[in-house]
Amino acid sequence: MDVLKLLLAFSPWLAFWLISGGHSLIRLRLGILVAAVLVVVMGLTRLHRGLILWAGVIFFSFALVFVVWLQDSWIIHHLGIFASGTLFLLTLLSMLLGHPFTESYAREHAPRDLWDSPAFIRGNFIVTGAWGFVFLANTLINVVKLNYPQGNEWFYRGIEFGLFALGVLFSTLYSHFARRKRSRLPAAEPS
Repeated sequence: MDVLKLLLAFSPWLAFWLISGGHSLIRLRLGILVAAVLVVVMGLTRLHRGLILWAGVIFFSFALVFVVWLQDSWIIHHLGIFASGTLFLLTLLSMLLGHPFTESYAREHAPRDLWDSPAFIRGNFIVTGAWGFVFLANTLINVVKLNYPQGNEWFYRGIEFGLFALGVLFSTLYSHFARRKRSRLPAAEPS
């Protein structure tokens, strides 16, 4: 998986994460608005599609209503859990439905004749499972942050970002490994 495409896919989430840092309602609302605009632009221009886009549509629509418009303090207080939890639940759902979310991205980089191969499918379950771990761990970090607010906000965010970076690194290395392994296989003989 190409690192730039991966970062592009997550750009609304990254923008939200970077802008909304700290304890400012103005920054939080601005982060949600910027991320929501990015999701819409990316969807309309087809810069990005797939589960991460739909997770953004769901979460940022929810956040626009409950944070920006209604300013619901309970939702605002728990928003980190909702953000990471949305990504985790949709990742888990994609696996339970037999279509791991990384599959649509991986198809952009793999020949069509591999799409139904057990190795391709297994690889997508592995990479999606790794992302599921990242999203679950970030959800749990947000639960800890909620229960131990005396901790430094940027310490918690550093852990979240580190986990995200590990997800990017794992996805990139795994796709390179899979391509290299595929290139070493003997070509199929014509029938």
